[in-house]
Amino acid sequence: MADAILSGIAVEIIKKLGSQVLQETRLWWGVKEELEKLGGTVSTIQAVLLDAEEQYSQSHQVKDWVDSLKEAFYDADDLLDEFSTDVLLKQMMTGNKMVKEVCLFFSSSNPFVYDLKMAHKIEKVRSKLDEIAANKKFHLDKLPEKTFPMSGEREQTHSSLPPVVVGREDDKKKIIDFLLSSSHGENVSIISIVGFGGLGKTTLAQLAYNDVVVKSNFELKMWVCISDNFEVKIIVEKILESLDGEKPKNLEMNTLKDRLHKKINEKKYLLVLDDLWNEDSEKWFKLKDLLVGSGSGSKIIVTTRLKNVAEMIGSTKTHDLQGLPVDDSWSLFANMAFKQGEVISLDHERIGKEIVAKCVRVTLAIIVIGRLLYSKNTIKEWQNFKEKEHPNMNEEGNSIIQTLRLSYNHLPSHLKCCFAYCKSYPKDYKINVPYLVNVWVAQGFIKSSNSEQSLQDVGLKYFKDLSWRSFFQEVEEDELGNLWSCKMHDSMHDLAAQVAEDEIILLNSDAKRVGKKTRHLSINFEVESWQKVANCLPNVSKVRTFISFSWSKNHDIKEVECDEIFSKLSRVRVLDLSGLGIMRVPRSIDKLKHLRFLDLSNNKGIEFLLDSIIKLQNLQTLYLNNCERLKQLPKHIKKLVSLQNLYLQGCVGLTHMPRGIGQLTALENLSVFMVAKDMGVSKRSGGLGELRDLNKLGGNLEIMNLRYVKNPASEFEAANLKEKQRLQSLTLSWKLGFRYDNNSDGGPDDVENDEEMSLEELRPHINLKWLIVSGCGRLLFPSWISSLTNLVGLRIDNCKKCQHFPPLDQFPSLKRLTIKNLTDLEYIESGISCDDALLFPSLESLRLLNCTNLKGWRRDTSTPQLLQFHCLYYLEIKSCPNLTSMPLIPSVQHLVLINASKKALEDKLKMKISVSQSNSCCSSVSPSQLKILQIENIEDLEVLPEDLWHLPSLEGLLIKACEELDLSDDIQWQYLRRL
Repeated sequence: MADAILSGIAVEIIKKLGSQVLQETRLWWGVKEELEKLGGTVSTIQAVLLDAEEQYSQSHQVKDWVDSLKEAFYDADDLLDEFSTDVLLKQMMTGNKMVKEVCLFFSSSNPFVYDLKMAHKIEKVRSKLDEIAANKKFHLDKLPEKTFPMSGEREQTHSSLPPVVVGREDDKKKIIDFLLSSSHGENVSIISIVGFGGLGKTTLAQLAYNDVVVKSNFELKMWVCISDNFEVKIIVEKILESLDGEKPKNLEMNTLKDRLHKKINEKKYLLVLDDLWNEDSEKWFKLKDLLVGSGSGSKIIVTTRLKNVAEMIGSTKTHDLQGLPVDDSWSLFANMAFKQGEVISLDHERIGKEIVAKCVRVTLAIIVIGRLLYSKNTIKEWQNFKEKEHPNMNEEGNSIIQTLRLSYNHLPSHLKCCFAYCKSYPKDYKINVPYLVNVWVAQGFIKSSNSEQSLQDVGLKYFKDLSWRSFFQEVEEDELGNLWSCKMHDSMHDLAAQVAEDEIILLNSDAKRVGKKTRHLSINFEVESWQKVANCLPNVSKVRTFISFSWSKNHDIKEVECDEIFSKLSRVRVLDLSGLGIMRVPRSIDKLKHLRFLDLSNNKGIEFLLDSIIKLQNLQTLYLNNCERLKQLPKHIKKLVSLQNLYLQGCVGLTHMPRGIGQLTALENLSVFMVAKDMGVSKRSGGLGELRDLNKLGGNLEIMNLRYVKNPASEFEAANLKEKQRLQSLTLSWKLGFRYDNNSDGGPDDVENDEEMSLEELRPHINLKWLIVSGCGRLLFPSWISSLTNLVGLRIDNCKKCQHFPPLDQFPSLKRLTIKNLTDLEYIESGISCDDALLFPSLESLRLLNCTNLKGWRRDTSTPQLLQFHCLYYLEIKSCPNLTSMPLIPSVQHLVLINASKKALEDKLKMKISVSQSNSCCSSVSPSQLKILQIENIEDLEVLPEDLWHLPSLEGLLIKACEELDLSDDIQWQYLRRL
């Protein structure tokens, strides 16, 4: 990583030297001269860094020179960062009585002393760089900057789709046959998938785990990644997390054991233990003893690289995974190396097959090399790669890391840094992509020559490029199509560890001490005492990253421990203290002047942030998600001039937004805006007008407590939402929003709003993709609603007095519609000017919940045409007792009916038409293709309706709280063959 990081730091140093902050500041002549000399030295060295990077892994001399240069570059960058920050602080504090005491070095008595000291520090750093440059005993050339095609210039692929899986049909069948077989004389049987890294063991386990027939064969399914750390307690916690969706916290082993036993007792389960390395039989049998007591036929899939592990755990069956067949190897390579898999020429095919042969049928190697050659079009380039670069692998896969490193070596410097940084994450960790990109920005890895371009957008392009080259896998998107999460293949993680060396440390024990060269540190073990963690950090004053992962959060951190850790992190840029039980953020946090990224999420005891946090002049990203007791933000938050992202999801305790927050015009994400209850009481409160100039806002914005707006028309217009073209999701909540209103205890202010409320002045930009309106009472839909042609999701919730809906049927992009707690609504449509052929042409999910007076979809039933949803996949109807008329649902595959009558169930099952009656391409699904049916609390249901007998494709039937239902008759089950 050292070779790659140098170029990035050099760019940062020159950028800071030319920054507006320093250029417009009156500097003592000595400081200015030293800064100019430093710029000259760095520019001279920068010219040969590309050549040094190419020779780094081939020459010990070059490596030693680059490593020493890296340390000096880091020191120079830190010093300039400190100086720039001090200048910003001076500009911010001037004339501000509140914080004069922090500006001692800028007071009238000693500005010369400060400048003199800074000049001396800069001279010392520059001399060190000059000395290193002079000691270069080898020649380096000035190489031209290479150009690398970004993902947008290539063939577009859907990032959320998994890589093409070929050649594993027989392997999948053998695994599934074992999973569906008898118990082999034991309650729990084990199959081990054995093979070296990169063959596709995890992918094969996923194929079997997600198979429809396998899913229906087990009551419980759990997936746990083990990797290097085999601790029984942690594994049990992970199993429970897989079952419950959340990690148990602060539980003793006996409690965990009892909880696991209750979960799996007498139940048939499937458990995957992915990437098992442990060869300690005592530890294994401690875990295995906890997994007994299940129902007969339970199965465990183990993936491992070691045959002796498969033998030690007593595998019932071992599946030795071999390389891909030759033809499948070539097919996979062609899909990766050529546009749409179309071979360019016979010569490309000949050389390509020779390259594939050197990959010895290893899936990951074939994918990575194929992607690497995608951008190399000429025969000469391919021939040169085959002869000079591509190593010969052997059948044991010993050169897999060497092969993967080829792809790493061909990355530009900035992508090398971004990839290597991911060593900070544990193996198999589900990485949040927006979080990762914000961290990359904070570390200075993201470069853009266009000052108007969002660095987050550039960072997402970097991520897509690395993902396209298979450095990331299992990439998932959110409901709006944004990149959301990913994982790294174990072998890719091994590569990141190799190239990062000791510069990045993932600390797995408080017994290990962190070395002086470590710049990025993350904690990934169960911390019993944060004091012990502090004790093992004697040399971390230069650390730029400090992150604690979930397994370190079982014990809360005390304020004094937090304070001590802060004292050792004077140069930290990324600080994640989420979920550590912090009650009060130590005042010493204001000493972390380099800090750019701070995560305090899930510290539910924090009530206030000290105003001294505004001294963090470089802070770009602040996460405060789920700090439920947080009452107010710093009153002078407008002083955080670098702030770009402020995440406040779940901060329902906020009383107001600070006045002046609207001056943070660099903000790109502001997840919550809380309207103050009484704007007249506090002069510190900012109204909706604070949003007027925040036109860079993107992502999600939720405006809460709109009921307290005194002059809706003028204040709504002052928010200027129509100019926020990057905004994707908008939530307008008259209380705290649908996530919290239904669970609140009410109170004297919780009076139902019976006044008509217009949203006309809250008009958003037409780019909006998601709109939620909650708690508005007698809602009047605005005229602009029909202009939101890009809308993908719409939710109307708790607008109980709302009686009329606008014509929504022609929304071309709407995929998800939820209508909940509209108790006065009788019909969703008037029936006027509705084109039945265009009834929600893209709608996939419809939820009608607690609409007690809803009678039907359309008031006017005189039209002879039969209404139908052409693409509806999911339909949920709950507590709508008067609903008797609905459009037909030929394509629905998942139907949920709760709190309804037997007749309602029968009517819904009859809502089908033959395919020949539909001219919609989406209606090609047969009326009998219903796959999942969930029914709950169906009145008078004594036997299952006969219509169920005509649903042979039904895969899942969930019945709950149907007390009169008799399921003893076998006849009603004989048609449901796939259940």
